[in-house]
Amino acid sequence: MTEIQANYLMNTAPELKKSFIKTLKKIVHFSRLPEELLLQLCRYSRFFVLEDGETLVKKGSFGQNIYILIQGRLEVFLTNDSGLEEQVDVIYNPLRIFGEQCILGEPSNTSIKARGKGLLIGIDISALPDIVDGLENPDNLLEDETYRQNKDMYMIFADVLNNRVNRLIKDQYKLVQKILILHQSKEYRYSWKQNILLSTVFNEFSQNLLSPNIESHTILETTFKPYLSGNDKLNDLLKCRPVNTQHIYMELVRLDAMGKLLSMSVLVMEIVQKLAAKASDLDEYTKQLEFQSHNLPGIIPLSKYLDAVYNELIDSKILVKTLSKEQFLEGFLSDIRPDPFALEIYLREGGWIMQQFNMAHLMYTICQICIIIEFELNSMIAGCISYLNNISSPRQNTQSSLNKDYELNSLIVTEIIDLHHQTIGDEDKVIEKHPPDTSPAQTDVENLLADFGL
Repeated sequence: MTEIQANYLMNTAPELKKSFIKTLKKIVHFSRLPEELLLQLCRYSRFFVLEDGETLVKKGSFGQNIYILIQGRLEVFLTNDSGLEEQVDVIYNPLRIFGEQCILGEPSNTSIKARGKGLLIGIDISALPDIVDGLENPDNLLEDETYRQNKDMYMIFADVLNNRVNRLIKDQYKLVQKILILHQSKEYRYSWKQNILLSTVFNEFSQNLLSPNIESHTILETTFKPYLSGNDKLNDLLKCRPVNTQHIYMELVRLDAMGKLLSMSVLVMEIVQKLAAKASDLDEYTKQLEFQSHNLPGIIPLSKYLDAVYNELIDSKILVKTLSKEQFLEGFLSDIRPDPFALEIYLREGGWIMQQFNMAHLMYTICQICIIIEFELNSMIAGCISYLNNISSPRQNTQSSLNKDYELNSLIVTEIIDLHHQTIGDEDKVIEKHPPDTSPAQTDVENLLADFGL
Protein backbone atom coordinates (compact mmCIF):
# COMPACT_ATOMS: atom_id res chain seq x y z
CA MET A 1 0.00 0.00 0.00
CA THR A 2 1.41 3.42 -0.97
CA GLU A 3 1.49 6.40 1.42
CA ILE A 4 -1.27 8.07 -0.60
CA GLN A 5 -3.49 4.97 -0.49
CA ALA A 6 -2.98 4.76 3.29
CA ASN A 7 -4.70 8.15 3.58
CA TYR A 8 -7.85 7.11 1.70
CA LEU A 9 -10.98 7.21 3.86
CA MET A 10 -11.48 3.47 3.38
CA ASN A 11 -8.24 3.00 5.33
CA THR A 12 -8.29 5.94 7.78
CA ALA A 13 -11.99 5.91 8.73
CA PRO A 14 -13.92 2.97 7.20
CA GLU A 15 -16.68 3.46 9.80
CA LEU A 16 -17.60 6.82 8.16
CA LYS A 17 -18.49 5.22 4.83
CA LYS A 18 -22.28 5.51 5.17
CA SER A 19 -22.15 9.05 6.59
CA PHE A 20 -19.75 10.19 3.88
CA ILE A 21 -21.92 8.79 1.06
CA LYS A 22 -25.06 10.28 2.60
CA THR A 23 -23.43 13.72 2.72
CA LEU A 24 -21.91 13.40 -0.75
CA LYS A 25 -25.38 12.73 -2.20
CA LYS A 26 -26.51 16.12 -0.88
CA ILE A 27 -24.06 17.86 -3.23
CA VAL A 28 -26.10 18.60 -6.34
CA HIS A 29 -23.61 17.20 -8.87
CA PHE A 30 -23.25 13.90 -7.00
CA SER A 31 -26.95 13.49 -6.20
CA ARG A 32 -27.61 11.69 -9.51
CA LEU A 33 -24.88 9.07 -9.09
CA PRO A 34 -25.75 5.43 -8.35
CA GLU A 35 -24.86 4.00 -4.93
CA GLU A 36 -22.17 1.76 -6.42
CA LEU A 37 -20.23 4.69 -7.86
CA LEU A 38 -20.61 6.75 -4.67
CA LEU A 39 -19.15 3.83 -2.75
CA GLN A 40 -16.16 3.76 -5.10
CA LEU A 41 -15.67 7.51 -4.68
CA CYS A 42 -15.69 7.02 -0.91
CA ARG A 43 -13.03 4.32 -1.21
CA TYR A 44 -10.68 6.66 -3.07
CA SER A 45 -11.38 9.94 -1.25
CA ARG A 46 -9.23 11.71 1.32
CA PHE A 47 -9.11 15.06 3.07
CA PHE A 48 -6.56 17.74 2.21
CA VAL A 49 -5.73 20.48 4.72
CA LEU A 50 -3.85 23.38 3.10
CA GLU A 51 -1.76 26.05 4.79
CA ASP A 52 -1.69 29.68 3.65
CA GLY A 53 0.32 29.99 0.43
CA GLU A 54 0.55 26.22 -0.10
CA THR A 55 0.39 25.10 -3.74
CA LEU A 56 -2.26 22.49 -4.45
CA VAL A 57 -1.74 22.24 -8.22
CA LYS A 58 1.46 23.26 -9.98
CA LYS A 59 1.45 24.32 -13.64
CA GLY A 60 2.73 21.46 -15.80
CA SER A 61 1.99 18.79 -13.20
CA PHE A 62 -0.02 15.64 -13.91
CA GLY A 63 -2.79 15.04 -11.38
CA GLN A 64 -5.12 12.17 -10.62
CA ASN A 65 -7.48 13.92 -8.19
CA ILE A 66 -10.59 15.97 -8.63
CA TYR A 67 -11.23 18.29 -5.69
CA ILE A 68 -14.20 19.62 -3.77
CA LEU A 69 -13.57 22.83 -1.85
CA ILE A 70 -15.06 22.58 1.64
CA GLN A 71 -13.66 25.69 3.28
CA GLY A 72 -11.13 28.37 2.40
CA ARG A 73 -10.08 30.37 -0.63
CA LEU A 74 -7.94 29.23 -3.56
CA GLU A 75 -6.44 31.46 -6.23
CA VAL A 76 -5.81 30.35 -9.82
CA PHE A 77 -2.81 31.64 -11.79
CA LEU A 78 -1.77 31.58 -15.46
CA THR A 79 1.80 32.24 -16.59
CA ASN A 80 1.92 35.10 -19.12
CA ASP A 81 4.27 35.52 -22.08
CA SER A 82 6.81 37.22 -19.81
CA GLY A 83 6.91 34.21 -17.51
CA LEU A 84 5.07 36.04 -14.72
CA GLU A 85 2.03 34.62 -12.94
CA GLU A 86 -1.29 36.46 -13.32
CA GLN A 87 -4.29 35.65 -11.17
CA VAL A 88 -7.25 34.80 -13.41
CA ASP A 89 -9.77 33.12 -11.14
CA VAL A 90 -10.81 32.58 -7.54
CA ILE A 91 -12.20 29.36 -6.09
CA TYR A 92 -14.19 30.52 -3.10
CA ASN A 93 -17.66 28.99 -3.04
CA PRO A 94 -17.98 25.93 -0.77
CA LEU A 95 -18.61 22.64 -2.64
CA ARG A 96 -17.05 23.97 -5.86
CA ILE A 97 -15.63 21.04 -7.90
CA PHE A 98 -12.39 21.54 -9.84
CA GLY A 99 -9.35 19.66 -11.16
CA GLU A 100 -11.23 17.95 -14.00
CA GLN A 101 -8.24 18.23 -16.35
CA CYS A 102 -6.77 15.10 -14.75
CA ILE A 103 -9.24 12.95 -16.70
CA LEU A 104 -7.52 13.97 -19.94
CA GLY A 105 -4.12 12.77 -18.77
CA GLU A 106 -2.66 16.15 -19.67
CA PRO A 107 -0.54 18.54 -17.55
CA SER A 108 -2.29 21.37 -15.76
CA ASN A 109 -2.10 24.74 -17.52
CA THR A 110 -2.66 26.68 -14.28
CA SER A 111 -1.33 26.82 -10.75
CA ILE A 112 -3.67 26.81 -7.74
CA LYS A 113 -2.60 28.16 -4.34
CA ALA A 114 -4.30 28.52 -0.98
CA ARG A 115 -5.00 31.95 0.44
CA GLY A 116 -5.36 31.19 4.13
CA LYS A 117 -6.10 27.76 5.58
CA GLY A 118 -8.29 25.47 3.51
CA LEU A 119 -10.02 22.10 3.64
CA LEU A 120 -10.75 20.02 0.55
CA ILE A 121 -11.83 16.53 -0.43
CA GLY A 122 -9.66 14.91 -3.08
CA ILE A 123 -11.06 12.00 -5.10
CA ASP A 124 -8.57 9.78 -6.92
CA ILE A 125 -10.17 8.82 -10.24
CA SER A 126 -7.24 6.80 -11.57
CA ALA A 127 -9.13 3.62 -10.64
CA LEU A 128 -11.67 4.27 -13.43
CA PRO A 129 -11.16 2.28 -16.64
CA ASP A 130 -8.78 4.00 -19.07
CA ILE A 131 -11.07 5.39 -21.76
CA VAL A 132 -8.16 6.88 -23.71
CA ASP A 133 -6.68 3.41 -24.15
CA GLY A 134 -10.06 2.22 -25.43
CA LEU A 135 -10.19 5.08 -27.93
CA GLU A 136 -6.66 4.54 -29.19
CA ASN A 137 -6.71 0.72 -29.06
CA PRO A 138 -10.23 -0.63 -29.75
CA ASP A 139 -8.93 -4.20 -29.32
CA ASN A 140 -8.36 -3.40 -25.62
CA LEU A 141 -11.97 -2.42 -24.94
CA LEU A 142 -13.54 -3.96 -21.85
CA GLU A 143 -17.15 -5.09 -21.43
CA ASP A 144 -19.35 -2.13 -22.34
CA GLU A 145 -21.07 -1.97 -18.92
CA THR A 146 -17.62 -1.42 -17.35
CA TYR A 147 -17.63 2.11 -18.76
CA ARG A 148 -20.91 3.16 -17.08
CA GLN A 149 -18.93 4.65 -14.18
CA ASN A 150 -16.79 6.64 -16.63
CA LYS A 151 -19.94 7.99 -18.23
CA ASP A 152 -21.50 8.97 -14.90
CA MET A 153 -18.34 10.70 -13.64
CA TYR A 154 -17.59 12.42 -16.94
CA MET A 155 -21.16 13.77 -17.02
CA ILE A 156 -20.52 15.43 -13.67
CA PHE A 157 -17.27 16.96 -14.92
CA ALA A 158 -18.92 17.99 -18.21
CA ASP A 159 -21.71 19.73 -16.29
CA VAL A 160 -19.29 21.52 -13.95
CA LEU A 161 -17.04 22.65 -16.82
CA ASN A 162 -20.02 23.54 -18.98
CA ASN A 163 -21.39 25.84 -16.25
CA ARG A 164 -17.97 27.42 -15.79
CA VAL A 165 -17.54 28.11 -19.52
CA ASN A 166 -21.07 29.55 -19.67
CA ARG A 167 -20.25 31.85 -16.74
CA LEU A 168 -16.87 32.94 -18.16
CA ILE A 169 -18.48 33.75 -21.53
CA LYS A 170 -20.88 36.09 -19.74
CA ASP A 171 -17.99 37.58 -17.73
CA GLN A 172 -16.06 38.41 -20.91
CA TYR A 173 -19.05 40.34 -22.27
CA LYS A 174 -19.00 42.46 -19.12
CA LEU A 175 -15.26 43.07 -19.44
CA VAL A 176 -15.53 43.98 -23.11
CA GLN A 177 -18.35 46.39 -22.34
CA LYS A 178 -16.08 48.00 -19.74
CA ILE A 179 -13.26 48.44 -22.25
CA LEU A 180 -15.67 49.75 -24.91
CA ILE A 181 -16.86 52.43 -22.55
CA LEU A 182 -13.37 53.48 -21.48
CA HIS A 183 -12.16 53.80 -25.07
CA GLN A 184 -15.15 55.83 -26.19
CA SER A 185 -14.48 58.33 -23.40
CA LYS A 186 -11.21 59.97 -24.50
CA GLU A 187 -11.01 62.26 -21.48
CA TYR A 188 -12.83 59.91 -19.11
CA ARG A 189 -15.45 62.61 -18.78
CA TYR A 190 -18.29 60.22 -18.16
CA SER A 191 -19.10 58.92 -14.72
CA TRP A 192 -18.91 55.24 -13.77
CA LYS A 193 -22.70 55.14 -13.57
CA GLN A 194 -23.21 54.16 -17.18
CA ASN A 195 -20.68 51.33 -16.95
CA ILE A 196 -22.23 49.77 -13.86
CA LEU A 197 -25.72 50.28 -15.29
CA LEU A 198 -24.81 48.43 -18.51
CA SER A 199 -23.28 45.55 -16.55
CA THR A 200 -26.31 45.36 -14.25
CA VAL A 201 -28.74 45.40 -17.18
CA PHE A 202 -26.80 42.69 -19.03
CA ASN A 203 -26.81 40.45 -15.95
CA GLU A 204 -30.52 40.99 -15.40
CA PHE A 205 -31.36 40.47 -19.11
CA SER A 206 -29.49 37.15 -19.26
CA GLN A 207 -31.04 35.96 -15.97
CA ASN A 208 -34.62 37.29 -16.42
CA LEU A 209 -34.29 39.73 -13.53
CA LEU A 210 -35.12 43.03 -15.29
CA SER A 211 -37.57 45.34 -13.57
CA PRO A 212 -41.06 45.27 -15.16
CA ASN A 213 -40.83 49.08 -15.22
CA ILE A 214 -38.30 48.86 -18.06
CA GLU A 215 -41.07 47.40 -20.29
CA SER A 216 -38.46 45.23 -21.98
CA HIS A 217 -40.98 43.59 -24.33
CA THR A 218 -41.45 46.89 -26.23
CA ILE A 219 -37.68 47.37 -26.69
CA LEU A 220 -37.14 43.71 -27.65
CA GLU A 221 -39.99 43.66 -30.19
CA THR A 222 -38.51 46.72 -31.94
CA THR A 223 -34.93 45.42 -31.87
CA PHE A 224 -35.85 41.91 -33.03
CA LYS A 225 -38.19 42.99 -35.83
CA PRO A 226 -35.65 42.08 -38.60
CA TYR A 227 -35.18 38.61 -37.06
CA LEU A 228 -38.82 37.58 -36.52
CA SER A 229 -39.70 36.42 -40.03
CA GLY A 230 -39.87 32.61 -40.01
CA ASN A 231 -38.78 32.34 -36.39
CA ASP A 232 -41.79 30.95 -34.55
CA LYS A 233 -39.98 30.36 -31.27
CA LEU A 234 -38.69 33.94 -30.99
CA ASN A 235 -42.15 35.22 -31.91
CA ASP A 236 -43.75 33.05 -29.23
CA LEU A 237 -41.23 34.14 -26.59
CA LEU A 238 -41.88 37.81 -27.34
CA LYS A 239 -45.66 37.30 -27.04
CA CYS A 240 -45.35 35.89 -23.50
CA ARG A 241 -46.29 38.26 -20.68
CA PRO A 242 -44.24 38.85 -18.73
CA VAL A 243 -41.52 38.25 -21.31
CA ASN A 244 -38.78 35.84 -20.11
CA THR A 245 -35.49 37.47 -21.18
CA GLN A 246 -33.38 34.48 -20.06
CA HIS A 247 -35.25 32.26 -22.53
CA ILE A 248 -34.77 34.92 -25.23
CA TYR A 249 -31.02 35.06 -24.49
CA MET A 250 -30.73 31.27 -24.92
CA GLU A 251 -32.76 31.43 -28.16
CA LEU A 252 -30.25 33.98 -29.47
CA VAL A 253 -27.46 31.53 -28.57
CA ARG A 254 -29.29 28.81 -30.53
CA LEU A 255 -29.79 31.09 -33.55
CA ASP A 256 -26.12 32.11 -33.42
CA ALA A 257 -25.06 28.45 -33.30
CA MET A 258 -27.29 27.79 -36.33
CA GLY A 259 -25.53 30.61 -38.21
CA LYS A 260 -28.71 32.72 -38.40
CA LEU A 261 -27.26 35.83 -36.69
CA LEU A 262 -24.68 38.06 -38.32
CA SER A 263 -23.14 38.97 -34.95
CA MET A 264 -24.64 37.97 -31.63
CA SER A 265 -22.22 40.19 -29.68
CA VAL A 266 -23.31 43.30 -31.62
CA LEU A 267 -26.99 42.40 -31.21
CA VAL A 268 -26.62 41.77 -27.46
CA MET A 269 -24.76 45.05 -26.99
CA GLU A 270 -27.53 46.89 -28.89
CA ILE A 271 -30.21 45.29 -26.70
CA VAL A 272 -28.33 46.06 -23.48
CA GLN A 273 -27.71 49.69 -24.46
CA LYS A 274 -31.40 50.25 -25.30
CA LEU A 275 -32.54 48.61 -22.06
CA ALA A 276 -29.96 50.65 -20.11
CA ALA A 277 -31.22 53.87 -21.69
CA LYS A 278 -34.68 53.08 -20.33
CA ALA A 279 -33.26 51.97 -16.96
CA SER A 280 -31.36 55.27 -16.60
CA ASP A 281 -34.73 57.01 -16.13
CA LEU A 282 -35.70 54.74 -13.24
CA ASP A 283 -34.72 55.52 -9.66
CA GLU A 284 -34.47 51.82 -8.82
CA TYR A 285 -31.48 51.58 -11.19
CA THR A 286 -29.83 54.98 -10.80
CA LYS A 287 -30.25 55.65 -7.08
CA GLN A 288 -27.13 53.76 -5.98
CA LEU A 289 -25.05 54.09 -9.13
CA GLU A 290 -22.15 56.29 -9.57
CA PHE A 291 -19.96 55.66 -14.42
CA GLN A 292 -17.61 55.58 -19.06
CA SER A 293 -15.46 51.86 -24.73
CA HIS A 294 -13.24 50.20 -27.92
CA ASN A 295 -12.11 47.66 -30.23
CA LEU A 296 -13.58 44.38 -29.08
CA PRO A 297 -10.99 41.86 -27.99
CA GLY A 298 -11.68 38.47 -29.54
CA ILE A 299 -14.98 37.60 -27.90
CA ILE A 300 -15.60 33.86 -27.58
CA PRO A 301 -19.35 33.27 -28.06
CA LEU A 302 -21.26 30.36 -26.58
CA SER A 303 -22.01 29.26 -30.14
CA LYS A 304 -18.27 28.49 -30.64
CA TYR A 305 -18.49 25.96 -27.81
CA LEU A 306 -21.71 24.46 -29.20
CA ASP A 307 -20.19 24.23 -32.71
CA ALA A 308 -17.10 22.47 -31.35
CA VAL A 309 -19.15 19.87 -29.44
CA TYR A 310 -21.43 19.19 -32.42
CA ASN A 311 -18.55 18.89 -34.91
CA GLU A 312 -16.60 16.53 -32.62
CA LEU A 313 -19.74 14.45 -32.09
CA ILE A 314 -20.26 14.09 -35.83
CA ASP A 315 -16.58 13.35 -36.52
CA SER A 316 -16.35 10.77 -33.72
CA LYS A 317 -18.48 8.22 -35.65
CA ILE A 318 -20.22 7.13 -32.44
CA LEU A 319 -23.73 8.01 -33.69
CA VAL A 320 -25.76 5.13 -35.08
CA LYS A 321 -27.90 7.45 -37.21
CA THR A 322 -27.77 10.99 -38.58
CA LEU A 323 -28.12 13.84 -36.07
CA SER A 324 -28.86 17.30 -37.48
CA LYS A 325 -27.51 20.39 -35.78
CA GLU A 326 -31.04 21.50 -34.95
CA GLN A 327 -31.70 18.16 -33.21
CA PHE A 328 -28.40 18.45 -31.35
CA LEU A 329 -29.29 21.93 -30.08
CA GLU A 330 -32.76 20.76 -29.10
CA GLY A 331 -31.19 18.07 -26.92
CA PHE A 332 -28.32 20.13 -25.51
CA LEU A 333 -29.80 23.60 -24.93
CA SER A 334 -32.21 24.01 -22.05
CA ASP A 335 -34.05 27.28 -21.55
CA ILE A 336 -31.18 28.63 -19.45
CA ARG A 337 -27.93 26.88 -20.48
CA PRO A 338 -26.40 23.86 -22.27
CA ASP A 339 -27.09 20.70 -20.23
CA PRO A 340 -24.93 17.54 -20.66
CA PHE A 341 -27.38 15.47 -18.58
CA ALA A 342 -30.26 16.47 -20.88
CA LEU A 343 -28.11 15.69 -23.95
CA GLU A 344 -27.32 12.18 -22.63
CA ILE A 345 -31.03 11.41 -22.14
CA TYR A 346 -31.96 12.91 -25.54
CA LEU A 347 -29.34 10.92 -27.49
CA ARG A 348 -30.02 7.69 -25.61
CA GLU A 349 -33.81 7.82 -25.82
CA GLY A 350 -33.63 8.97 -29.45
CA GLY A 351 -31.49 5.98 -30.36
CA TRP A 352 -28.44 7.95 -31.51
CA ILE A 353 -26.01 6.49 -28.93
CA MET A 354 -26.62 3.11 -27.31
CA GLN A 355 -23.30 2.01 -25.78
CA GLN A 356 -21.93 3.16 -22.41
CA PHE A 357 -18.43 3.50 -23.86
CA ASN A 358 -19.63 5.79 -26.65
CA MET A 359 -21.61 7.97 -24.24
CA ALA A 360 -18.56 8.14 -21.94
CA HIS A 361 -16.55 9.13 -25.03
CA LEU A 362 -18.99 11.99 -25.74
CA MET A 363 -18.85 13.31 -22.16
CA TYR A 364 -15.04 13.01 -22.22
CA THR A 365 -15.04 15.06 -25.44
CA ILE A 366 -17.26 17.76 -23.89
CA CYS A 367 -14.81 17.99 -20.97
CA GLN A 368 -11.91 18.27 -23.39
CA ILE A 369 -13.56 21.10 -25.37
CA CYS A 370 -14.59 22.94 -22.19
CA ILE A 371 -11.04 22.85 -20.82
CA ILE A 372 -9.63 24.24 -24.08
CA ILE A 373 -12.22 27.04 -24.27
CA GLU A 374 -11.90 27.78 -20.54
CA PHE A 375 -8.14 28.29 -21.04
CA GLU A 376 -8.86 30.67 -23.96
CA LEU A 377 -11.41 32.58 -21.89
CA ASN A 378 -9.09 32.83 -18.88
CA SER A 379 -6.30 34.12 -21.12
CA MET A 380 -8.63 36.69 -22.66
CA ILE A 381 -9.93 37.77 -19.23
CA ALA A 382 -6.38 37.97 -17.84
CA GLY A 383 -5.42 40.25 -20.75
CA CYS A 384 -8.43 42.50 -20.16
CA ILE A 385 -7.79 42.74 -16.42
CA SER A 386 -4.11 43.52 -17.08
CA TYR A 387 -5.19 46.28 -19.44
CA LEU A 388 -7.66 47.73 -16.94
CA ASN A 389 -5.03 47.54 -14.21
CA ASN A 390 -2.76 49.77 -16.27
CA ILE A 391 -5.36 52.50 -16.59
CA SER A 392 -5.33 55.03 -13.76
CA SER A 393 -9.06 55.04 -13.28
CA PRO A 394 -11.10 55.20 -10.09
CA ARG A 395 -12.27 51.82 -8.91
CA GLN A 396 -15.47 50.89 -7.19
CA ASN A 397 -16.40 47.81 -5.21
CA THR A 398 -19.75 46.19 -5.81
CA GLN A 399 -21.57 43.31 -4.18
CA SER A 400 -22.45 40.22 -6.20
CA SER A 401 -25.92 38.76 -5.95
CA LEU A 402 -26.58 36.38 -3.05
CA ASN A 403 -26.14 32.71 -3.67
CA LYS A 404 -29.56 31.10 -3.21
CA ASP A 405 -27.96 27.82 -2.20
CA TYR A 406 -25.69 29.38 0.43
CA GLU A 407 -27.59 28.17 3.50
CA LEU A 408 -27.92 24.60 2.21
CA ASN A 409 -24.25 24.51 1.21
CA SER A 410 -23.24 25.78 4.66
CA LEU A 411 -25.07 22.87 6.30
CA ILE A 412 -23.35 20.35 4.01
CA VAL A 413 -19.96 21.99 4.64
CA THR A 414 -20.51 21.72 8.40
CA GLU A 415 -21.35 18.00 8.04
CA ILE A 416 -18.18 17.37 6.02
CA ILE A 417 -15.98 19.28 8.49
CA ASP A 418 -17.50 17.17 11.25
CA LEU A 419 -16.63 13.99 9.28
CA HIS A 420 -13.09 15.28 8.85
CA HIS A 421 -12.78 15.86 12.60
CA GLN A 422 -13.77 12.25 13.19
CA THR A 423 -10.74 11.11 11.18
CA ILE A 424 -8.14 13.08 13.18
CA GLY A 425 -7.11 13.83 16.74
CA ASP A 426 -8.14 16.96 18.66
CA GLU A 427 -4.68 18.48 18.30
CA ASP A 428 -5.00 18.41 14.48
CA LYS A 429 -8.35 20.24 14.30
CA VAL A 430 -7.16 23.35 12.51
CA ILE A 431 -10.37 23.87 10.53
CA GLU A 432 -13.33 25.45 12.31
CA LYS A 433 -16.22 23.03 12.71
CA HIS A 434 -18.75 25.77 11.99
CA PRO A 435 -17.89 28.15 9.16
CA PRO A 436 -18.06 31.85 10.07
CA ASP A 437 -21.50 33.37 9.62
CA THR A 438 -20.76 35.74 6.76
CA SER A 439 -22.44 36.71 3.54
CA PRO A 440 -21.80 34.38 0.62
CA ALA A 441 -18.64 35.20 -1.22
CA GLN A 442 -18.57 36.54 -4.73
CA THR A 443 -18.17 33.87 -7.31
CA ASP A 444 -14.92 33.19 -9.10
CA VAL A 445 -13.99 35.82 -11.71
CA GLU A 446 -16.55 38.21 -10.19
CA ASN A 447 -14.11 38.68 -7.28
CA LEU A 448 -11.59 40.03 -9.77
CA LEU A 449 -14.15 42.10 -11.71
CA ALA A 450 -15.64 43.69 -8.58
CA ASP A 451 -12.82 46.23 -8.39
CA PHE A 452 -13.89 47.51 -11.77
CA GLY A 453 -17.55 47.91 -10.91
CA LEU A 454 -18.53 44.78 -12.83
